[in-house]
Formats: sequence, structure tokens, C-alpha cells
Amino acid sequence: MTDALLRVVSCFLIPFMQIYGLYVILSGHIGGGFAGGMVLGIGFVLYSLVFGISEGQKRVPHDLVMVVGLVLFLTVFVELLIGQVFKFVIGLLVALVMLAIFSSIVEEV
Repeated sequence: MTDALLRVVSCFLIPFMQIYGLYVILSGHIGGGFAGGMVLGIGFVLYSLVFGISEGQKRVPHDLVMVVGLVLFLTVFVELLIGQVFKFVIGLLVALVMLAIFSSIVEEV
């Protein structure tokens, strides 16, 4: 998109979305990891939609998303075996899965 107003508003909105997503993850609510991860993922998707897919993949490459997502998944699996799950890891995992799904859809179109 080439709309200047959309770019300016997004430049101010995306950092607040990222901070709010981290706040939701760390606030202590039971479902905060998933909800905060969704907000973080939507921030990345919004950046890719406004500034272009190539610019978004410069910020967070698709291969990096897959590797980090796999590592986070294995971390959650180990945490489940231990008996304690950290919401921050779940939040990052949800954000990366959302970004990976978006990247996969965009690559096919």
C-alpha cells in the first residue's frame, strides 16, 4: 500500500500494540500467553501489510520464524514434562505461528 496516512498511523500504532501484547503476556492472567501472542502476531502482520511483504520479511525472515517456532515448541514440551509452563514462551510461540501462517498464505498468493 502506498497510503501515507496509513503508514504514519501504523508507525505510531504498532509499537503500542507490541507493548500491549507483552503487557498481556506478563500481566498474570491465565490465558494471557495466548491473547498477548495474538496481539504481537497481529502487530507483525499489520507491519507486513502496510509496508509490504518484502519489508516485513526483512524484519522477521520466514526461515527464522520456523526455526524459532520449533525451538519454542520444544521448550513448551519440556516445560510440560517438568510441570511448569511459562506464559512468555507460549505468547512468543503463538505470535510466531500466526506470522508463519500469514507468510505461508502470502507466498501461495
